[in-house]
Amino acid sequence: MSIRNRYYDDGRRPITVFEKAVISVGNLSTGGTGKTPLIEYLIRLLKDEYSIATISRGYGRKTKGVRIASKNDSSRTLGDEPFQFYRKFGSEIEVVVGEERIMAIPELLIEKPDIQLFLLDDAYQHRKAGRDIDVLLTDFSKPFFQDYVLPTGNLREKRNEAHRANCIIVTKCPSLSRKEKAEWKMKIAEYNKDAPVFFSNISYSDLEPVFNKAECENDIAIIVGIADPEPFYKNLEKGYNIIEKFEFIDHYNFKSSDLDRILRKLNNKRISLVVTEKDMVRLLEFEDHPIFKKYSLFYQPIMFELDEQEKFDQFIIEGVEKRLRELND
Repeated sequence: MSIRNRYYDDGRRPITVFEKAVISVGNLSTGGTGKTPLIEYLIRLLKDEYSIATISRGYGRKTKGVRIASKNDSSRTLGDEPFQFYRKFGSEIEVVVGEERIMAIPELLIEKPDIQLFLLDDAYQHRKAGRDIDVLLTDFSKPFFQDYVLPTGNLREKRNEAHRANCIIVTKCPSLSRKEKAEWKMKIAEYNKDAPVFFSNISYSDLEPVFNKAECENDIAIIVGIADPEPFYKNLEKGYNIIEKFEFIDHYNFKSSDLDRILRKLNNKRISLVVTEKDMVRLLEFEDHPIFKKYSLFYQPIMFELDEQEKFDQFIIEGVEKRLRELND
């Protein structure tokens, strides 16, 4: 990775710069930093002013190549996160998946030349595609500056590659004092002294029913397939009694046999089933499974919140406007 990055830095590997504004959201670690909520935040921030497309790899999908989301798609054809974007914003933005972002962008532009802004999901390491703003996320509980490269730790590349970021966000933060924030900024400045640093957390809304309107029972069973479910658990423990946890790997494609096993394990208990929003989109195809006839399914909506929201919004909007002005001049 170090040699690869050096080749990009000194020009021995080419970077394609598109005549559009491009924002990349990513991390140095292997996942679980909150990229999806931030992408949704950026969509809400920018969609009324700009024509937007999200570009994702589509991890876990059963299709190959570049695919532009349509009403015929599902989590199996797009991947869970892109399908989540499409379900929420498909009438307002374009959602595209492709293993190579460098191929997905021009293919979309053939059909949609008026796109002004691309949001690259999980693209910090995808350096073939140039970007105007590189947003780097790091989890408060596992900051990149205390981590190590795989297999010793969870980093995809060395800590010093944080120098490429134009903006760094510490995610999933507890309440921090001004002094604590200053200490974090000093530690991050050892790797990038120029990028503004923001602190964020995830807020949880009330549980939403998936297949039918119902009231959630106090006793719940959780079905989860995300990288870091602990914050999800801790939030639910505040209002519910968790009696079972059925854990799967991140981006897991559920099978009917998985639900059969869970149904047998629950053994007629009086409970409701609760999942994350990302897991929910992978369960939609199983609406007719016996488990969802017997137990009501709920998902937990989340929102991305920033401590200096106006400052962050201004940073993003100014970056986009600057790029679009350059293209028009």
